[in-house]
Amino acid sequence: MAERIQAELASLLIHGVKDPRVRNVVITRVEVSPDLRAAKVYFTCFGEKPGDAAEIENVQEGLERAKGFLQSKVASQLQLKRAPSLMFQIDSRLAEAENIERLLRGLREENRAGDES
Repeated sequence: MAERIQAELASLLIHGVKDPRVRNVVITRVEVSPDLRAAKVYFTCFGEKPGDAAEIENVQEGLERAKGFLQSKVASQLQLKRAPSLMFQIDSRLAEAENIERLLRGLREENRAGDES
């Protein structure tokens, strides 16, 4: 069910939500409670300043504003009796992975410089 909700939200953000604050949003994963009453929606944003706190806050505000619309459309499209309550949360895994990659790249460069000496 989580994958279906993720796919539906992704489609709705592209084709249904007109708020420009959410145009660069990617839904990275969804975790659904066992009773399907709640769904934690993880997102990341791309754009000029994707990791910028102000940008993330702006995107989160756009998602919160569209929440009612998104909940009702998800319930309708997936033929659910009750719309799951959507909770939006920034997915920090990508930023963490980029940081680890940057650190590893630095170590490799240090090793190369040491080998050349």
